[in-house]
Amino acid sequence: MTRLLKYRYEIIGLLGTGGMGAVYKIADRDRKGRVLAAKELRSDGLSPVKAQEALTQFQTEARILSRLKHPNLPKVYDYFSLPGRHYIIMEYVKGRTLEAFLRSRKGRPVDERLALSWALQICRAIQFLSVQKPPVVFRDLKPSNIMIELDGKVKLIDFGIARFFKEDKREDTYVYGTPGYAAPEQYGTGQTNVRSDIFSLGATLHHCLTGRDPSERPLEFPDARSLNPNLNKGTSRILAKALDREMGRRYKTALDMKRALQSVLRNIEILPRGVDNVIRAEPGKPITLPWWKKTSWVSVPVMALGCSGTTGTLSSDDRWLHPRPKAFNHGSSQLLFRVDGAKLRMGREYRPRITVRTDAGILRPQLSFKRPWPWLLIEAAVIAAAIAGALMTR
Repeated sequence: MTRLLKYRYEIIGLLGTGGMGAVYKIADRDRKGRVLAAKELRSDGLSPVKAQEALTQFQTEARILSRLKHPNLPKVYDYFSLPGRHYIIMEYVKGRTLEAFLRSRKGRPVDERLALSWALQICRAIQFLSVQKPPVVFRDLKPSNIMIELDGKVKLIDFGIARFFKEDKREDTYVYGTPGYAAPEQYGTGQTNVRSDIFSLGATLHHCLTGRDPSERPLEFPDARSLNPNLNKGTSRILAKALDREMGRRYKTALDMKRALQSVLRNIEILPRGVDNVIRAEPGKPITLPWWKKTSWVSVPVMALGCSGTTGTLSSDDRWLHPRPKAFNHGSSQLLFRVDGAKLRMGREYRPRITVRTDAGILRPQLSFKRPWPWLLIEAAVIAAAIAGALMTR
């Protein structure tokens, strides 16, 4: 095929293939070679009916994503058609799908804190979709449609069968969804809404935490703790509620499920003795330290350090940053750092020299720390000084 699309996008390599298309890594010549991804749909070889159905789903994905801006959704920059082919030009996401990650686990459960941190991000995306006007229902949430970036950020991909929710539509057909992850109402028995996506998230989370693939026995979800006794009871209750066959008994909104997940995460966080509060690093954002604290504790996802699923040690050349503990293993999901904030100047950004030694090699991840100025106190002091000066001149 041509190496240049629309006289602008140069194909660099193949990222993946599917039944009716492929995804390519491309360079945008109009944007100084910015790396993007091109999702291709090939309609040649399909019957006219199948070709139109595939094109409709493809156009739906492009239309939905082009109008939505959210950290957990891929950005779409362009979409167009060429003879026999159709393309969506979108953000290039570095990482791998949750499906690939689970396959590498070979049936072993994912660390609870790591899986719940992913579920939190997906809840944010589902909540964002549900408050659009009209609301957007994803309808095919499953491991292969969840991308995990190198820094631990999660993105929902493949909006081909998502749709705008309509109150007067009574039924969806079974084709919209994947057996094992699709909610009961997607089997031709009712209408999908945000609670259908919550069910699919529950099925995906159940798979992560138990290692049991739900596609083998759709709609059968044994109590999670019967398969993984180490799970927190609160996590098991969240799964049971999200996976209830009766739509009305599930979480009403993704925000409700997110709050429940946050509550459980607080209960299972493992902290050093005497530490009752940690700052949780967010993927892609500088870590802001409280200006008034001499010492802070920061929790960083292992995926942000590039050492997920490995065994190794952490070290830092900076005297103000101390990994605790210094060793980790394939089950670790979060790594703690003690930060001596008193040694950092206010208003500056710091990028420590961190070395991660793993059984796969040596990594040098990039983290950013900030200790902001206490502007409110400074402003109050200036106002107080001005008032005092005014009183003295009377």
